[in-house]
Amino acid sequence: MKNTVAIRVDGRRVEAELESPLLPALLREGFDIPTLCYHEAVSPYGACRLCLVEINQKGWDDDWWKLTTSCNFPVLDGLTVRTDSEKVKKHRKLVIELIMARCPGSREVRDVAERLGVMDVRLRKQDEDCILCGLCARVCDEIVGVNALTFHGRGGAKNMSTPYAEASAECIACGACVFVCPVGCIKLTQTGTTRTIDRWGRTLELAASTHSGIAFAPQTQLEHFRERADLPKSFYDTAPGELERK
Repeated sequence: MKNTVAIRVDGRRVEAELESPLLPALLREGFDIPTLCYHEAVSPYGACRLCLVEINQKGWDDDWWKLTTSCNFPVLDGLTVRTDSEKVKKHRKLVIELIMARCPGSREVRDVAERLGVMDVRLRKQDEDCILCGLCARVCDEIVGVNALTFHGRGGAKNMSTPYAEASAECIACGACVFVCPVGCIKLTQTGTTRTIDRWGRTLELAASTHSGIAFAPQTQLEHFRERADLPKSFYDTAPGELERK
């Protein structure tokens, strides 16, 4: 049986698993917490800072509250949480303003900003499309298991790319990075016989089903997943290089 404890959130009693991440517990209970870098399938990173809440731990002075990201802060016995205080709202607005200044063209970022009451930015706008959340690298490493993506540079020169910013032989073009990208800046293009992850410059031929002749996934992706799941070699029943061109 899981070790659950009681915490108080905005004056309400909530039960959650001890030392589990706070954010999923808040979302499960219906609290409105904005986020751009969180995904339940991978480890939290605290990159976007939008899931800020105020906390007061057992034993602290009642007037002493701390701002923290809820995605990577653990549930603790006797924890008290504020999700909608003036301080929380003020800092979330500042954070989304910084993100919107970096990626002013992102519809997803603008949607979150509007939800938080921020319609424009006071800062010099950049022309970036990636918010540097790291979700693509984390899903590539933790779920897919190929580790084809990484951060490069520091400060204003920081970016997400493949090693040496060249098409990586490690990339299996599975599209997981496309799926989890919260702002849609990673694109996938698929023809009848090839799949390309545009941002990483990786193009692979698709394997076809021996039954239908329809191309459906890169052979490298199928082989990688087959090996990770310890499936028989004939599991996918494909014919690489023998695609029926529709």
